[in-house]
Amino acid sequence: MKRKLPNFLIVGAAKSGTSSLHNYLNQHQDVFMPSYNIKGIKVKEPRFFIKDLVEHRLHYGVWNWEEYISLFDTVKDEKAIGESTVLYLYYYNHSIKNIKKYLGEDVKIIIMLRNPVDRAYSAFHHVSRGFKEQYTFEKALEIEEDRLDIDPYLTPMVMYKDMGMYSEMVRAFKNSFKNVHIILYDDFRDNTEKEMIKTFDFLGLTNDENIDFITRHNVGGKRWRNKYMKYIFMKSNWFKSLLKILIPKKIRYSLRKKMVNISTKEVVEMNVNTRQKLKSDFKEDVQKLSKIINRDVTHWTK
Repeated sequence: MKRKLPNFLIVGAAKSGTSSLHNYLNQHQDVFMPSYNIKGIKVKEPRFFIKDLVEHRLHYGVWNWEEYISLFDTVKDEKAIGESTVLYLYYYNHSIKNIKKYLGEDVKIIIMLRNPVDRAYSAFHHVSRGFKEQYTFEKALEIEEDRLDIDPYLTPMVMYKDMGMYSEMVRAFKNSFKNVHIILYDDFRDNTEKEMIKTFDFLGLTNDENIDFITRHNVGGKRWRNKYMKYIFMKSNWFKSLLKILIPKKIRYSLRKKMVNISTKEVVEMNVNTRQKLKSDFKEDVQKLSKIINRDVTHWTK
């Protein structure tokens, strides 16, 4: 029997609304998108097509072909079979080669793009929620170029500026695949249902009125009030172990959610000078991107 494999991929960009897109698509009756569990954590990104580049840097991933195809064992009659890995866009040379090798050239590609200045700051705060980022945003940008070479175990997400240089990434995917759908974050945020209908059409699907377009997923905008609260919630420790013993899972989850809300605060606005510097850095690439996607996004850097 012929294996059922992805006929579409969400390839990025990171922190551009891809988690919400993944979840909205996954609610459609004719869409299948896999997830897998590692140590009780539900994971949606296989990362298989860039495994050689990220396996040593990331905790979760599907690192062999048999395991990858097993993600799709429960596909039934769904017309659209897909997966989401946001780093496929950043590591485009490697991912494109492997996508063609394993899935062929007819796979459909979905790319979400966000103002690269805002995306960079959002990514910084995403990484800062854990223990991978010890620097300020400004210092992290200053040392970005050599970080992955210096630390072989550091997450690629710290390439805050480099990941926003979209033009060559998008050009490569558009030149390599005949079906590439671009979604702009602002359009997706402001009129989610309209953008989802366009995406359903791209995938050859009819609209599904049972989808919850209201709930947002993997939303940022928060940071820890202090390093001690971050340690309690993010690291394994005696306090968390004790709670697991004493409190049922459902109550523990509700309590954790409330405590996290108390222990975090809104992210402060980006420094004005930093924003202006990033606008200048991204300006030329954004101009190139506008021509590639035939959409004027130069307001991002004005």
